[in-house]
Amino acid sequence: MRRITQIAFGVLLTLCPYPIAANPAPETATEAAPQAAQPPASEAPAPAPAADPQQSRKNGPVEWVRTLQLLQDRIATGSLAAHESQPVLMARIEGDLLKAEPEVWTDRHNVQAAIVFALSGGGPAILRRLTKKGSPDMPDTNLARGALAYIDGQEAEAGRLLKDIDTATLPTSLAGAIGMTQAALSVTENPVRAITLLDRVRLLMPGTLVEEGALRREIFALGQGGDLKKFEVLAIQYLRRFQHSIYAGNFRQRFAYQLTQLDFGRDEARFAAYTRIMNELAPESRRDLYLLIARTAIQEGKTNSALMASDKALALCAPESLEAIEAQLYRAAAEIVTLSTFQTAVRKLKAFDRTRLPARDIQLLDAALSMAEQIGRGLVRDPAPPDAEASKRAQAQAAAVDEPGSLIPKAEAMIGRIDQLLRKSNP
Repeated sequence: MRRITQIAFGVLLTLCPYPIAANPAPETATEAAPQAAQPPASEAPAPAPAADPQQSRKNGPVEWVRTLQLLQDRIATGSLAAHESQPVLMARIEGDLLKAEPEVWTDRHNVQAAIVFALSGGGPAILRRLTKKGSPDMPDTNLARGALAYIDGQEAEAGRLLKDIDTATLPTSLAGAIGMTQAALSVTENPVRAITLLDRVRLLMPGTLVEEGALRREIFALGQGGDLKKFEVLAIQYLRRFQHSIYAGNFRQRFAYQLTQLDFGRDEARFAAYTRIMNELAPESRRDLYLLIARTAIQEGKTNSALMASDKALALCAPESLEAIEAQLYRAAAEIVTLSTFQTAVRKLKAFDRTRLPARDIQLLDAALSMAEQIGRGLVRDPAPPDAEASKRAQAQAAAVDEPGSLIPKAEAMIGRIDQLLRKSNP
């Protein structure tokens, strides 16, 4: 215990901008403020007093997991050092959990701490040890088995063991971990229940990495369910409170995809909600997200959304900058699937200076030009007829193509190619 305490608290004393003793952790720690000021060196916190060895052996797992949670809460505020330290701390904790004396596991608080550790990214090793055949009975055995089943990908078994657990009867940190697991198990078949569970987790553990994860997952569940108002409210909340999280980059990629699925270019109400969400970001971050959304919208065939996002991005770009060129490229790529802008878009695509484009955009440009060539061949084989009736039909076809999801059939195969290229690119 002395070894793990010295290592863990050594990490925390380096990372935390406040003295541990001045902010004692409850069942789960809450983060004081995302941008708390660093205290002067003269005010650096002193090491915690040595723990009583007998008490340390008894309560070790609980203390170790609390330490891990403090570290993880720093990850939610954007601490790269905390993120890099996490695997080391987890490995140390896992080693000490596996070495713990059998009598440690007669205390249900220690068993619950082991479950929280496993569900917080610590892995299944300790739960395998505690639930293996022939092991003595311990408190919360079924809870441990359910958590292990979930980690092992046995969702049906995990659901059977965990779905009816009332998290209101559990300690806070365990309730958060089990609530997140229950939500993950139910989100596909019962997204309404998943959203309710995630709401509860967020209220239980404010300011923690658990809340950050619950908020991310709930936003995507709401986007799939079409609750635009709550989706907007929670997205704004995330961007205000957790935009510096280590996981914010992943959130923005998925968020861009989610926005294209909502097809915000389809009507004014959706576009207004989209604009309010984006206005929460600083101009540079907003520009980058607009570019990501434009590229993703091309991938998904949402041409109006791609055009709107690229225009918004372009308004935030410095003239002749790489970002401005990317915005123009994405706009032109969206325009080639509309008859009324096809010829202009082709000229724009051919005029791009390849030497100024990153590799992922060169691939997109090549795919767009190839698609344009196929569309052009189709137009040559079926030129617009001169008679008035045929001209009306051609105009009607052009109007139909202008609808957001109406793509020229000749382009479908190439859109799939663009899709593959964009999935491989790193925003």
